[in-house]
Amino acid sequence: MTVGGRRTSMRLEPQMWDAIETIAKLEGMSINRLCAEIDQRRRDVGLTSATRVFIISYYRQLVRSYEGQGLGPNGNGSLARIVLDSVVGKPIDRVTALRPMADRNLAVTGED
Repeated sequence: MTVGGRRTSMRLEPQMWDAIETIAKLEGMSINRLCAEIDQRRRDVGLTSATRVFIISYYRQLVRSYEGQGLGPNGNGSLARIVLDSVVGKPIDRVTALRPMADRNLAVTGED
């Protein structure tokens, strides 16, 4: 990417790249321009850290706006659960997941 007329790079998780691309589109600007604006405002941190903080802050502000309109997760449970389910995955039944292992006949031989 080009930030402030110079080529640079950032290491971000795929979800962070997706978020910054989405924000740039919503704001009607390129990723380069958005990152240049973040770079101009950052203080005592690297561009990658400043970008992560920006992304979190952007979405926090979006949630505040969402809450201010009296909107919620529409009966689908908490927002945290919705995000966890979509990002991390649905919880597994740990007892069921461990049961096949418990059914195995495991013998302790004392050998490594």
